[in-house]
Amino acid sequence: MQIDGIDMLPGRAEYPRNQWYVAAFADELCREPLHRMLFGDPVVLFRQEDGAPVALFDRCPHRGMRLSNGGTLVGNNIQCNYHGIQFGPNGRACLIPSGGTPTSALAVRRYPLHEISGWVWAWAGEPDLADPSLIPDHAELGLTATGLNAYFGERLDADSNYLYSFENLVDATHISFLHHGLIDSGNVAAHPYTVEQQDNRVIMRRVFENEVMPPMLVRSMQLSGGPVNRTLDLISYAPNVCVVRQEYVEVGRQDLPVREMRLVFGITPAGPKSSYQFVAVAQSYENHHPGLFGDLRMLLMEDVVALNDVQQMFDLLGPDRVPEISVRSDEGAIRTRRLIAGQIAEERRHVPQAAE
Repeated sequence: MQIDGIDMLPGRAEYPRNQWYVAAFADELCREPLHRMLFGDPVVLFRQEDGAPVALFDRCPHRGMRLSNGGTLVGNNIQCNYHGIQFGPNGRACLIPSGGTPTSALAVRRYPLHEISGWVWAWAGEPDLADPSLIPDHAELGLTATGLNAYFGERLDADSNYLYSFENLVDATHISFLHHGLIDSGNVAAHPYTVEQQDNRVIMRRVFENEVMPPMLVRSMQLSGGPVNRTLDLISYAPNVCVVRQEYVEVGRQDLPVREMRLVFGITPAGPKSSYQFVAVAQSYENHHPGLFGDLRMLLMEDVVALNDVQQMFDLLGPDRVPEISVRSDEGAIRTRRLIAGQIAEERRHVPQAAE
């Protein structure tokens, strides 16, 4: 699917580079180098002595070994395990044990980082253009909002293009079939919905009345088990976040508060055909369910298995043999694609043209 010359066919869809993407949970970064593929690049992440996070291209330019592969931290520098060359947090070599003065060529790319609450965001594009205001408002997401309790802690690694994850989370109709009654009573797929678009957000809303909740949701939402009135919002923030927001009112129990839960997904391209989902939970109550992330992983891995299968079939057959046929309920996904394509097109309009 081409949108204004941008390839947005899931399975090989492009993504904007001058954007922020979640690179890690905050508690993953420490004084031990961490390797992660981000945006098709090998990246090493660690913390300086004062706790500030650092991300560098994970390949020593001297002879090509990964800095994370046995590399150690010396103060704020990372030392390559092959020949001991040290690189500062700015990516420049600052010490060559065998002698000589480091040149400007002996350097690796530095990725701007921004840490908010339990997530560390990395800028994928030109460092000079890194603008923290482009990161979605964490209070709006629910991760730093007053009255909500945020929990971070599940990363899903998918062997599929990032857009598959996005569109899966914007689509509620698969819930009734792929998840086998774990989080609905078989009534979601056919339920009416509304669609609203605000700036870079697309909101799919469904409102249910007198709905009986399955046991998994009763446990996670700490409900009494009786019927509820439920609002389900699926919200995409192009190009990097999806939110599943649910609000529950127990029927006939005016004495009980409205319960709200948000699943917040940071969607990050690892490469053209691989991606991460960094999962956080925000709730209007303290969660005392010890298996919160265990239940979530069991549920969400069903999505990952499906998306990996879709990518495998795309790769096996090729785009000419897998024409995409959309249905009415795909409206949120198609709108999100158009928003992302617009971001890529805008980015390309500002790329300097080479002199002839």
